[in-house]
Amino acid sequence: MKLVIVESPNKVRKIKDFLGADYRVAASFGHMRDLPPTGGLSVEFIDGKIKPVYATIERSARHVKELEELAKKADEVILATDPDREGEAIAWHVSQLLGERKYSRVVFHAVTKAEVQKAMAKPRPIDQHLVDAQQARRVLDRVVGWVVSPTLRQVSKDARSAGRVQSVALRLVADREKEIGKHKTVDYFVLSAKLEKDGAPPPFAAKLITWKDHPLGQRLRDPALAEKTTAWAKTVPWRVLSCDRRDSARNPPPPFTTATVQQAASVRLGFNPDATMKHLQALFEDGKITYHRTDSTALSPEGLAEARAVIKKDFPPEYLPKSPILHATKAANAQEAHEAIRPTHAETGPDGIGGDAGRLYRLIWQRFVACQMAPGRDQITTIDVACAPDSWKTEKGETVPMGVFQAKGKVLLFDGWRRLAGEDATEESRKKGKKDGAEPEEDDESDGELPMLNPGDPLTLLDIAALKRSTKPPPRYTQASLIKKLEAEGIGRPSTYAAIMRVILERGYVKEEKRKLHATPLGLSASDFLVRNYTGNFIDMDYTARLEDDLDKIARGEASWEKVVTEASFAVIALARRAGLWYDPLVPRPPRTPG
Repeated sequence: MKLVIVESPNKVRKIKDFLGADYRVAASFGHMRDLPPTGGLSVEFIDGKIKPVYATIERSARHVKELEELAKKADEVILATDPDREGEAIAWHVSQLLGERKYSRVVFHAVTKAEVQKAMAKPRPIDQHLVDAQQARRVLDRVVGWVVSPTLRQVSKDARSAGRVQSVALRLVADREKEIGKHKTVDYFVLSAKLEKDGAPPPFAAKLITWKDHPLGQRLRDPALAEKTTAWAKTVPWRVLSCDRRDSARNPPPPFTTATVQQAASVRLGFNPDATMKHLQALFEDGKITYHRTDSTALSPEGLAEARAVIKKDFPPEYLPKSPILHATKAANAQEAHEAIRPTHAETGPDGIGGDAGRLYRLIWQRFVACQMAPGRDQITTIDVACAPDSWKTEKGETVPMGVFQAKGKVLLFDGWRRLAGEDATEESRKKGKKDGAEPEEDDESDGELPMLNPGDPLTLLDIAALKRSTKPPPRYTQASLIKKLEAEGIGRPSTYAAIMRVILERGYVKEEKRKLHATPLGLSASDFLVRNYTGNFIDMDYTARLEDDLDKIARGEASWEKVVTEASFAVIALARRAGLWYDPLVPRPPRTPG
């Protein structure tokens, strides 16, 4: 008998059916061993060596005994936990608990018969580099939390925790809160003219972008000048300066990663990251999607072939590119051996799954197929119009128009991938950005056709108005946009973002109103305290991003986890000591180490 150990009990029956009678499948129920939650740091630093003091998790004691009994009867123990750092560490901890036996490690990225059987044919040893990378993150998180959290009691008895990544997320929200608080609203005016060429409809709207050869960004600050300019503009000639018409390709978005699916599910479905991860886990365990903790946009040859087969079957020929589209992964230190999130059987379509998990699956399916569809094409027309041409002399003596107005129009030529996934399937979409709290730019292209004009064509002014606008503070983060910011800065890893959002909300540092994140007074005080005392360390984005790079080097076998963790641990301890923050008698001082 061969004993196969997976993480989740929900996988047991399905995988057993894939393997047959010679295998027994059991679950670890997640982590079985960890640093104990109470009783001190549980990490020793002795002569530059790190010794984490692990203990069996209380809820896992029964499962450990069950696995020990099964392992005694097994000829081999196959560790089939999830294909990431956490999964590798769980496999290692299980092997440590079960003692000396014959172990092999297998990984599968989808709970399907083909994937499981393929994985069983390629066993390998436990990857100690991945284990050390997980240990490094776990130990560092413990050190930062254990050293720094008690010091927050100086702020408030309600300030309960600080963390290596959560504190940076809090700082981003707190800094944005301060920016919003300092913002002073300023009124400005956008001059919008309605113009037409005789005999060449339709009329079109153009906005003032340059005044007396100076770019305005479409804004006039002085109300008197806006009123005077509006009246004056009705008395002067207008003519076309330039008219440019070009085709613009809209390439399909890449397939989802953990971070981008959390963002899209928030915007499109209203899911918070916790709900998204719960549904992803269920879809993975049910064999519907590939492994969902990934930062790679790569697709396997099988995945590419499946997407192209769906397009060929369900869409006209022009929607299928001649060759597969390869999307470059932008995330720093992405694990390219992993795939993006995709359906395991794309040919079955998204109609067979109900509930919120089904809505999320549809989003994943659409994004996956769309990423291999032909680019969309739009026709972009830009018209620059001279108001009072040749009426202003620049400092160089050149004669230019007193004012330049601009019109932009966009016409859909070919929808391409947007036929399936919709315009806002891409994270770069302006429509998505507007939903997510960003302010629309005044110069956004407007949907609609503009006439094709020639330079020098005279124009008739039909109407002109000074539209009053007001500057707005920077938008508040949503959970989606905060995750996007953390990922862009290389802070944290996608699998941790849901937990980060949950912690800063549960601790009362941040509150969520109408999906916007507000720093509370407690959060502002905690962030200020951490910045004041730990600048140059974990509270800084640059430092945290560099530390993430070092942690990823450990996973690749390019750095010693003991060296990285020791240096980082002693750095935060030194800052706490320098600031005189070792004040609580319940918190023992860390052992002194020579050097």
